[in-house]
Amino acid sequence: MGNGSIPGIGVRQLTKTYGRFRALHRVDLDVAPGSFLALFGPNGAGKSTLLGIIAGLVRPSRGQVFLDGEEITKDRDESLGQRIGVLSYQTYLYDELTVLENLRFYGKLYGIDNHRERIEELLDTVGMASRSGSPVRTLSRGMRQRVALARALLHDPDILLLDEPYSGLDQDALAILKTILAERNKTILLVTHDLARGLESADRVAILNRGRLVFESGTRDLSQVEFERIYRDHAS
Repeated sequence: MGNGSIPGIGVRQLTKTYGRFRALHRVDLDVAPGSFLALFGPNGAGKSTLLGIIAGLVRPSRGQVFLDGEEITKDRDESLGQRIGVLSYQTYLYDELTVLENLRFYGKLYGIDNHRERIEELLDTVGMASRSGSPVRTLSRGMRQRVALARALLHDPDILLLDEPYSGLDQDALAILKTILAERNKTILLVTHDLARGLESADRVAILNRGRLVFESGTRDLSQVEFERIYRDHAS
């Protein structure tokens, strides 16, 4: 896949329909290699559907998805999953397994040679080392999100797909996530309703409404007040 550099994301004419409902309509979007795009929009705009298609969890009705210039819409090899990390309101954790058992499972799934050391490092990073032996079902929502963050980063993916990652996190966990995202050594696509945090973190912002991309801009000269006005104009 490419030359081993951080891959970029590209979607072309991406369309997804569910019966008569059109969740996405001919969306064209690029996330440059190593950059951070925050995608906003009202409920039902198609944001999570777009993220799901890029992650390979949802099949598009039409259109193409490219990673590092290579089309992956139909055929995805195993190595592709190792290059993408997903963090969403769904934790993808097994409730009956402990925190450690969950991460060990994913470590083996991704074929990580030194997964024990990597797990210990990440549990320290997200502040969950003391709860490594706890079944996930006994954890609070915020704690589960911390473990899910460790899961998403476990295989050191080139691409991070984040769907409302701030939901359920406490202030300490928010600070941890902010530090991780600030490292900027990954291609990041963030979906969020949090205009302030998204604008603060991202290189570019985009607005999706009723399945269509209606706005896109860099963030360098865009103030929060101005962007809030733009969002009201485009997302109503």
